[in-house]
Amino acid sequence: MAALRSMAAAMAAVALVGRVQATEVPLPPCLDPFRPFVYSGCFQDTGSPQILPYRSPVSSDDMTVEKCVAECKGNGYRYAGLVYYGVCYCGQTVNGPAVTEDQCSFPCHGNSTEKCGGDNIFSVYQDPTFLPVEDVTVEDYSSLGCWTDDSSLGRALTYRQNQVDGATLTTEKCLQACRDGGFPFAGTEYSGECYCGVVIGNDTYSAPAEDCNMPCNGNNAQTCGGRSRLNLYVANELQSLEPCGYEPPVSSSTPPVTSTTATSTTSQVVSTTTTSSACVSTTVVPPECEYKCGKWCASGLPDWSDDKVCKTSWSNCALQVSSCFKQAGWPDALNCFDFGDWCGSLSRYCDSKPLGGCRKSDFKSRNPPKNPATSKTLTVTTTCAPSTTAKATTTTATTTKPATSTTKAPVPTPTNVCIQPSNAFYGYGPGKPVGGIDMPVVTCNDLAVDWPGYPFKQYNDVDTRRCKKYPRNGCTSACADACKEQYEDCVDVYAEGCKSRPRTWKRGGYFDFANSSPVERRTFGWTDSWGGAVGKCKAQYDDCLRVNRGVTGAGKCPKFGGW
Repeated sequence: MAALRSMAAAMAAVALVGRVQATEVPLPPCLDPFRPFVYSGCFQDTGSPQILPYRSPVSSDDMTVEKCVAECKGNGYRYAGLVYYGVCYCGQTVNGPAVTEDQCSFPCHGNSTEKCGGDNIFSVYQDPTFLPVEDVTVEDYSSLGCWTDDSSLGRALTYRQNQVDGATLTTEKCLQACRDGGFPFAGTEYSGECYCGVVIGNDTYSAPAEDCNMPCNGNNAQTCGGRSRLNLYVANELQSLEPCGYEPPVSSSTPPVTSTTATSTTSQVVSTTTTSSACVSTTVVPPECEYKCGKWCASGLPDWSDDKVCKTSWSNCALQVSSCFKQAGWPDALNCFDFGDWCGSLSRYCDSKPLGGCRKSDFKSRNPPKNPATSKTLTVTTTCAPSTTAKATTTTATTTKPATSTTKAPVPTPTNVCIQPSNAFYGYGPGKPVGGIDMPVVTCNDLAVDWPGYPFKQYNDVDTRRCKKYPRNGCTSACADACKEQYEDCVDVYAEGCKSRPRTWKRGGYFDFANSSPVERRTFGWTDSWGGAVGKCKAQYDDCLRVNRGVTGAGKCPKFGGW
């Protein structure tokens, strides 16, 4: 039914989608297993508009249906079409009328048992992993900011929408044209140009917002790109739910995996009879978080008793450091340095392979957190039963959280896809960022429901469901966001600390730690002024954007859970 609905939407779009101008650098065919395309019928190419706009560069001499759909899958298209014995085309909509099946009578050059259309007649196949076009509206497009469009390899977005009047162009008109064409990406440029695409072209990068500074011809309150700059938008609902490289998180023979978390907590309960009718119960509730810094609380690390889970706990710990700087608040964010050191000591503990094996209780006894979350004490006075006598009991309660439908993979490695920049003048580089504040980690997505369309994630929140996720071609954007997050944390913590650092020696020529404030003790030795610190943070941010413009994430996160 979904296939029929999508085809109906495609046919309805024929009257709406005009001639487009295509400039595309082809991607390789999809060589990974993928869900088979579904045969959609026989369609005529009327020439205006072109039935399927993208022609594969692969020779038709040995073309088969399987080769053509692999071409279209690899390039992100919804439809594959074969014409005249095996010329392969792809597109997001089918811009032509259906005809009878007997008109698709030409055998494929690569397999004579298969049909490859006819003379201007296409055998069309559809990728069933796309949502119906009619379920998507202009409101589903979200802004990705300003992007470059000046590569020698081709345009950022392939298809120019010449049917849209440039003299009256608005953002909404361009988005509508791309939506009607089934394109997930849309972009406006040079005040009056509208482009659409299924992927963002290679050698295309996020640009400063001020580069997109030209008003739209049809609405000067809106911005329509600039010179060789696009205001870029995406409707994720128009992308495949299972892009090339997707692997289902569970097999067809295995029940869906659900996340069930069981935690054991020990509560000390003391009941004392003070009169014949009153009892006082005191319950000590263990802390809900592993480590607390101001407004921020680290999620509990899993219990472990072996080396492998020990390393998983370290990954969990390391991925939370950025969220501490972001959420703890001033001046408590200064304690996030201690949390980062504590995570580092966990990594060293795992590597040391202590006698008796790696155990969480052993690690915490050796490395107690400096800012542990505190337990809560609940006191309740109730009426005692007549036979109650003074007693002290210790009970152990086990609580199990209900199962949820969110499938989570093992915690991904905290190795960052993004690059920490270097600058000899300011003295920062890998392992020594300004103020000791690292970039948020951008690595593989840990949620199965998100991974097919968004294999990457920036980890800057304890609850990873709230972390921003990115498509496979979105690593440059992800790293730009990570650079910005690092800059903001650098200013909010390091520069603010430099403003509060001690500027004078105390008590006879030396710094008196014992009688100094916690902020003074933490920032002792920081030598930058506030303005100098902000300057370093900004220089690092600019360098960060520059060195990460070419980051693609190639070879990273090839399958869900396969870090």
